[in-house]
Amino acid sequence: MNKNGIFCFVLLLAFFAIEARFLAEATNASNKIELAEELGFEAEKAWLAREVTEDNVDLAIKEALHQVLLLNFGQEETKNFVNAKLVVLFSEIEKANWDGIVIEFETESKNLEFLNENSTVAIEAIDKKTVKATYYFTGGILKNKKVYAKIKGKKALLEFELPAGYSINTSVAG
Repeated sequence: MNKNGIFCFVLLLAFFAIEARFLAEATNASNKIELAEELGFEAEKAWLAREVTEDNVDLAIKEALHQVLLLNFGQEETKNFVNAKLVVLFSEIEKANWDGIVIEFETESKNLEFLNENSTVAIEAIDKKTVKATYYFTGGILKNKKVYAKIKGKKALLEFELPAGYSINTSVAG
């Protein structure tokens, strides 16, 4: 072989090496994009599960408060009734199909005694015909307790929290 032939052969090998490197980088970038899309979709599903959980908790508490106002329960009975509804709701949320997302409440968060010790209800007459009930999750004496759940997929992890100081109310006119 002559010098021009060897040079052309080396140049051709160099072009093939560069081409192979570009293909490898393109494949790697494509894999990273797919992984990012997968993680993004999973995170979106987890976020939606958390939002639905938050809305359901708020709604369950309001409905329970409304029911007990109509039944004219006392404050302790009301608190126990609302917290019992929450225990059932948390169990239903954990059992629900979230399309690959798992929601796990801490064991104490699903305990009626824990909820009763760390919450209170205030019932007050606003006027002669309207009664207002407010549910407070106090978080205990030190305000360091919370209702907590992990919301997780294969790679995504979010948290649901009912923190100390949470409150929600409803009223009934009658």
